[in-house]
Amino acid sequence: SCLDENEAFLTTADSAIKLVSEAAKPIAGWKGVEYKAAFPLKKPPGANFYPPDMDKTEFELWTKGLSGDEKQDAAGYFSVIKRKSDSGLNNLASSASDLYSVPYSQEYSSLLTKATELLHKAGDLTSSPSLKRLLHSKADAFLSNDYYDSDIVWMELDSKVDVTIGPYETYEDELFGYKATFEAFIGVRDDKATAQVKLFGDHLQVLEQNLPMDSIYKSSEVISAPIRVVQLVYNSGDVKGPQTVAFNLPNDERIVKDRGTSMVMLKNVSEAKFKLILQPIADVCIIKEQQELVDFDSFFTHTICHECCHGIGPHTITLPSGQTSTVRLELQELHSALEEAKADIVGLWALKFLIDKGSLPKSLVKSMYVSFLAGCFRSVRFGLEEAH
Repeated sequence: SCLDENEAFLTTADSAIKLVSEAAKPIAGWKGVEYKAAFPLKKPPGANFYPPDMDKTEFELWTKGLSGDEKQDAAGYFSVIKRKSDSGLNNLASSASDLYSVPYSQEYSSLLTKATELLHKAGDLTSSPSLKRLLHSKADAFLSNDYYDSDIVWMELDSKVDVTIGPYETYEDELFGYKATFEAFIGVRDDKATAQVKLFGDHLQVLEQNLPMDSIYKSSEVISAPIRVVQLVYNSGDVKGPQTVAFNLPNDERIVKDRGTSMVMLKNVSEAKFKLILQPIADVCIIKEQQELVDFDSFFTHTICHECCHGIGPHTITLPSGQTSTVRLELQELHSALEEAKADIVGLWALKFLIDKGSLPKSLVKSMYVSFLAGCFRSVRFGLEEAH
């Protein structure tokens, strides 16, 4: 069918059923637009992680009746939620107990089994012990659905070829922000640039202790974050549309608490975005007298601080009831946008703190603010529904 401005997404089974009877008919000219009704006007907020007719209230009522482990699995990163009946296809009312959880390793078994075979083959081919360990551990995680150990191995990766693969970001789950999507990045490590940015990862504990917030929320056990600067050569999976310039992983709060996080900076992507997007925008949006303050070093340095600041601040919290939870679980679908805003602003604060401390040159003060402002005009183009 003909769709206007690519705004529709065929993601639900009921939409496909509506198309079946007319699918084989020859359509002349633009008459295909009549089939627009068969498509959802907008991608469902739960993507394909939940039944299309499930809402937040139903999910929350269902999870209230689950045990601790079952509830953790239902709201975990690596499972989809399904119905025991076909009520979703017929829009019939159903009880909350009709829902159940399926691990990714089972739901996507055929795809993950093939991926596992390829990862093991790649692991056998590489001469790097660290990369070999990563590829084999990720292959095992795809089938076990337990990513803890493989993410620790990823954090410890020491290889010229830098690989990130697995389910990580939760932006696609706009219903709760619980479910992770698969992505892959392959890059070549830039050893010189990696050595230059070590300063930021080494200062996380100092930054945590000086955050402008109540001391009760500060951690005394923030772990220095390893930062790897790479030249990106390939990416796939959940990386469509705007290309990221960096990422801070893993998101699993257990690992953040036990081991901290690790950052990967995609320098060639940052350089391309600065030259082809941010600089032309700055030439229009920034007054002429301050345009010379917009420079790549300031843009890239703030990106580093932004990623570092994902790793500081509250993650695991205690609720008024005394129950332990996480910021992500409590904020649900609001978490992604608020976390990105926090990283942006705390990143600016961290730069100023390090400048005042003498760890960074004072010449960076003006350029970091002007470059950040120009960057805001760049990122606002993503739209209000994009977390960044």
